[in-house]
Amino acid sequence: MRNLRLKVFALLSILIMPVCSYGADISAVEREGLIMRVELNRLGSSSDPLEREAILRKIAERCKGTEEGEAAYWDLADLYLEGFPEERRKEAAEVLELCLRNYPNSRRAVMVKCRLVELYDAGTPRRSELVRQLKNDNSLPTALKSTLN
Repeated sequence: MRNLRLKVFALLSILIMPVCSYGADISAVEREGLIMRVELNRLGSSSDPLEREAILRKIAERCKGTEEGEAAYWDLADLYLEGFPEERRKEAAEVLELCLRNYPNSRRAVMVKCRLVELYDAGTPRRSELVRQLKNDNSLPTALKSTLN
């Protein structure tokens, strides 16, 4: 266990030192998110999806208000769609809705809405609402807006 902690610490030093050397200051919450992300990467994408899910949920909960916390929601949706033997669309939609609720004005919000449109069945009220929001979004290219139904 101690060797694992030393390895994690060494890896974090490599990851964090360049950030700190450029004068950027990371918070304790961001540092904790990086530590958990290292643990997640250590597991690899072919590992137990339930273990990966637990770590991603921990990142989302403990790193609220950070990019790492927001990314955890996105990664959870990916895990539900591709990491389990059967696709879990409902769970993917739920975590993406949480992402939108917690990070409504982020750079990723448009991507989250587009992904939710893909996940919801045609004709559902929530899908229609998201399509309307995306069509009214001036940052979305017109070519993309025309594909939304």
